[in-house]
Amino acid sequence: MHLIKKYANRKLYHTNQKQYITLDGIARLVQTGAAVQVLDNETGEDITAGILAQVVLAARGRISPQLPTQLLTGLIQIGGDTITNLRRTLVTSIGGAELIAAEIERRIDYLVATDVLSAEEGTRWLQLLTQSDFGPGPAQPSATSEVPSRNDVVRLHAQVDALAETIEQLLRRFDS
Repeated sequence: MHLIKKYANRKLYHTNQKQYITLDGIARLVQTGAAVQVLDNETGEDITAGILAQVVLAARGRISPQLPTQLLTGLIQIGGDTITNLRRTLVTSIGGAELIAAEIERRIDYLVATDVLSAEEGTRWLQLLTQSDFGPGPAQPSATSEVPSRNDVVRLHAQVDALAETIEQLLRRFDS
């Protein structure tokens, strides 16, 4: 566990490495899978969630434009409601199905361009993943088609859970 202390002067000190660390440094630790705990040096309070929220927002600001005001307003309004409401608000505020369909199409185009999928497979997967009504049961793939592995599904679930946890941390920070 990497223990980091935050001092009154807002500096972060990595106690294991005996040196100061930046938010980018914390981001690198987390990206490598390291466990990180941040404590307020004066009170001993665990402020890990707040610091990780700062890391996420700082990284988000460098990668693309800031989060839409409508999304942030919705997150604050739902407060402590369920993750289901959070997901609904998130999807609605950022363009919902259109955004998801565009991302699916972008990823499938990449897989076709890099010869991971054939053009026919790409077209089939795009149709399967972007259809609005999946019907009464799961789609049955043909015997010759490849379906995502269990690891792919587990990885996707982990990403959704990580996003939900990050948003919960942000909500807790706004409530404080």
